[in-house]
Amino acid sequence: MEKVYHAGTNEGLIDFINIEDLELAATQVIPNGGYGYISSGAGDLFTYRENEKAFNHRLIIPHVLKDVELPDTTIGFSGETLTAPIIMAPVAAHGLAHEQAERASAKGVAEFGTIYTASSYASCTLEEIRKAGGNTAPQWFQFYMSKDDGINTDILEMAKRNGAKAIVLTADATVGGNRETDRRNGFTFPLPMPIVQAYQSGVGQTMDAVYKSSKQKLSPKDIEFITTHSDLPVYVKGVQSEEDV
Repeated sequence: MEKVYHAGTNEGLIDFINIEDLELAATQVIPNGGYGYISSGAGDLFTYRENEKAFNHRLIIPHVLKDVELPDTTIGFSGETLTAPIIMAPVAAHGLAHEQAERASAKGVAEFGTIYTASSYASCTLEEIRKAGGNTAPQWFQFYMSKDDGINTDILEMAKRNGAKAIVLTADATVGGNRETDRRNGFTFPLPMPIVQAYQSGVGQTMDAVYKSSKQKLSPKDIEFITTHSDLPVYVKGVQSEEDV
C-alpha cells in the first residue's frame, strides 16, 4: 500500500523568537523527508553554509541625526508599491510543509504587501494561487521551461491569464544537485506539480529527475521567446557571474 504524505495542518500564530526556533517547530509537524528537502541543500552543504555566512555579513549601517521618528520602508518597484524591499522568492512544493500549500503562502504575502513569485513546481494551480492572493496583490511567475515550445507557450498564456505581472526565468538549475540528505531519507516528491503537468507529474521523482525533464540548454534566445509569448517583463534568476551579464 502506498504511503500517504501528511503535511502540517495547524493554522494561527506560532510562538517563536528566532529562525532557529521556527526550524525546530517545523521538525515537529513536517515529515522527515519533506523537512530534509526544505532545510538542506546539495552535497555536504558547503555552498549552503557559505551562502548563510555571506548573508550574515550583509551588515546594515545605521544613519544618525536624520530627524526621522517614523521610518517608512515602503518602496516602489516594477510599477508596484511594496511594504518593504522584500520579494517572496519562488520555492517549489509548499505542500510539503502545509496542506494549504501555496494558497497560504500567497495569502500571507498579500497581507504583508509585497510580490509573491509562484514556482513552476508549485503544489497548487496558478488559479488557486491567484485566488488566495487576491486580485490586487502583485504576483510573478517563475518559469522552468519545457523542452516543447508548444507547452511553454501554453504555460506562459496560463500565467498571464492568471494575472502574472512578470516572468522569472531560473537559469542556474538546469541540473539537480547531489542532494545527499534526500538520498539518506529516500525522499522522492510525494505531491503532484499541476502547473507543469503537461510534461511531468513530479510524483515519485527525485529532484534531479524533475530538473532533467525540463529544458537544460538555455540561452538568450529563450529570454526572447518568453518576452515574445508573454509580453511581460522577464527577470533572469540565478546569474552568479558578472561576465554572464
